[in-house]
Amino acid sequence: MTQTKPPLILIVMAVYRPQPAHLRAQLASIAAQSHRARHLVAVIADMLSGDLVRDLAAELDLPCTCLESDTDLDAVRAVEAGLVQALDLIPVLTAPSDPEPLIALSDQDDIWQDDRLARGVAALSNKGLQLVHSDARLVGPDGCAVWHASMFRFERRHRHPSLRGLLYRNNITGMTLTMRARVARVALPFPPQSGVHYYHDLWLGLIAAATGGVGLIDAKLVDYRQHGTNAVGAVDRQKGWLRAGKRALPDGMWIRHEAAAYALARYLAHSARNRISDAVGDGRLPAGDAHPDPLRPYLRRTCGMGQHVRDSAKLAFTGHLALARIAAGFAVVALGRTLWTLREALGPGLDKAISAFDTRLYSMSPGLFPKPARDAIEQTLKPLDHDTLIDLRKISRWQPLFDAPAPALTVLVPTLNPTEIFAGIVTALDIGLGLAARGFRVRFVATDLPVSSVAVSRSFVLKRLPGITPEAAARISLHCGVQGRTLSAHRDDVFLSTAWWSAHLADTLIREHGYTQERFVYILQDFEPNFYAWGPEYADAMASYGFDFEPVFNTTLLRDYFARQGFGFATPDRLAFHPAIDIARYAAGVRRETIGPRRLVLYGRPEVARNMYTTGIEALSLFITAEGLGAQDITPVSIGLHHDPVRLPGGVLLESLGKLPWEAYPGYLLGTDLGLSLMYSPHPSHPPIEMAASGVRVVTNHFPQKDLSLLSPAILSAKPTARALAAALSQAWHSDPVTAAERAIDLTSMGLPLEEMVDRLAERLTRLMRTEAPDNLR
Repeated sequence: MTQTKPPLILIVMAVYRPQPAHLRAQLASIAAQSHRARHLVAVIADMLSGDLVRDLAAELDLPCTCLESDTDLDAVRAVEAGLVQALDLIPVLTAPSDPEPLIALSDQDDIWQDDRLARGVAALSNKGLQLVHSDARLVGPDGCAVWHASMFRFERRHRHPSLRGLLYRNNITGMTLTMRARVARVALPFPPQSGVHYYHDLWLGLIAAATGGVGLIDAKLVDYRQHGTNAVGAVDRQKGWLRAGKRALPDGMWIRHEAAAYALARYLAHSARNRISDAVGDGRLPAGDAHPDPLRPYLRRTCGMGQHVRDSAKLAFTGHLALARIAAGFAVVALGRTLWTLREALGPGLDKAISAFDTRLYSMSPGLFPKPARDAIEQTLKPLDHDTLIDLRKISRWQPLFDAPAPALTVLVPTLNPTEIFAGIVTALDIGLGLAARGFRVRFVATDLPVSSVAVSRSFVLKRLPGITPEAAARISLHCGVQGRTLSAHRDDVFLSTAWWSAHLADTLIREHGYTQERFVYILQDFEPNFYAWGPEYADAMASYGFDFEPVFNTTLLRDYFARQGFGFATPDRLAFHPAIDIARYAAGVRRETIGPRRLVLYGRPEVARNMYTTGIEALSLFITAEGLGAQDITPVSIGLHHDPVRLPGGVLLESLGKLPWEAYPGYLLGTDLGLSLMYSPHPSHPPIEMAASGVRVVTNHFPQKDLSLLSPAILSAKPTARALAAALSQAWHSDPVTAAERAIDLTSMGLPLEEMVDRLAERLTRLMRTEAPDNLR
């Protein structure tokens, strides 16, 4: 009898600053598997540990491929890169006659049972299953002490949730799963996200459940090591809720929390349905294997509440109380979504439409609106509350509690949600992080928008400072100033404002609450009054320049502009820094050769007047017409803020991607040929510089005394008119590819490097805060 050849299993592992002893123990457990046909795909997510992995794998005689990264990768992007590499290796390591290869995932510091892979292969002999996973033991940092015999029991996981049930709470842990390669082929690329809102195991589980099925191996096949640097770690999620008492009752924060969870579930449901549809269309998936129907409650434009209510009742009846609460929360949000839609359609929307029609009607004859009866004025005209007409961004919505042990720099930013963060906020974050690294306590406060997830926001913020030490991270705190009624503070705190309204907020807090520091730091990133027509916002922005503050200018260009406008604080000795752009990161990226139509990227933000969106559209239209281009020649894409697609001449369609995830943006530019990025203000916006450093020939506009073409020949600067910009686009279209020398952009003519500016700011803050200088500043 001939023995069947065992399938090859490619094991994808993300490696990020591992403890060598832990990594060795994990690799040893992989090497000792009873299923011998295995190959490790190690993604070096920290850019440092490649030699360590290769040496250990060679010592253990473990076949290994290391995938080096040119930037730090979070767990999700590392696994995504590893899956791509694993699929690429399959035709190299297997023959067409070999059994179907499989893919398993592994953490870097756990310990596998000897039959972890063999049990996975056996479970997948059920032809219907696409992915299997198992239970695990929770062990201590030493890998020996058993903290809990079952992760499933500890976390009260549902053992066999439906496809829809995975979106209430994922029960799959990536380091226990084994799957068919087809799951990865359909799942890649992962749906984009800004920060980490979902993990790879949930997305893979959704695809597997919707294309065949997920199976649970009823055994503890992994010892899951718990320590202080777990990416996620095991959590008893139900216990806290059951003991929360009154805190578990619905309030504003509860609604926002449930809405954020529901939004993620809805996003992943739509992404899964769309991905499966695409996979059927392009042949990756037979039509009969697609079963996304259980996702339907998430896909409906309205309603969907009923199924969540039924799920909640069923889960409660079977003893899954925490999951029942989640399903009930989803029902509440789905109902709220429908009611809000109806209110907008039949309430304010209806009133507004009727009033607009009547206004036109009465303008014909007699020219005046009929005056309502006195007793009907309130009902008919619906007086507004006065506070709806006041700009709440200028007003503190929290009370400072002076209970902090030491003063801190309090950085006021509009938002801390990664999806809402643009370059100006990033600059403020980088300044705050730089000061934390220099020994200062730093408190980031979101002043305009509630914080959706403190954990996600904190992870995003800390990743802005590669190599941050635990001591520096401990000096950083994040707070929601919108819904938090109180905030920890110290009398000697110093505020840092990042926009005119947060300057008003800092000034108000200082005056009303008796802070000893009467001056605050004001990061001036543009001449903000010109963002508005003459009126209240223009006046308030101008008024902010009359407060008592320490100015810090984003570029000498802006400082010089303020000086020309007669502002006495804009003197040459005031701190000015050049754009905080990592030129080396963009310039080092390897360009991807264009196949087919050339890609042109427009920095499109219709709601932001200074980005001149309509001028950009007009310039694109003139350029396409002048060059006689069609869809076979050019693919224009808009990034920045999402907007409707735009039909351009020649059958060319401009599609909008909205805001690209921060992590994906540099790579996207490496596949872009031309750029159009406008900014009608003294501030040199980041995109033209980032595009040029990435090898994109980019067109932008002049502004008095601002000419970005002086930075690099890859930047073409034209008059801010559609015809001049179209002519510059034609010049860029016919130019040679951008050279390496053109990508090496020197920004020092615009001010100090951010690090040097932060050093000097730290010295000034030390004097302001009346504290001893941190050790590195003495």
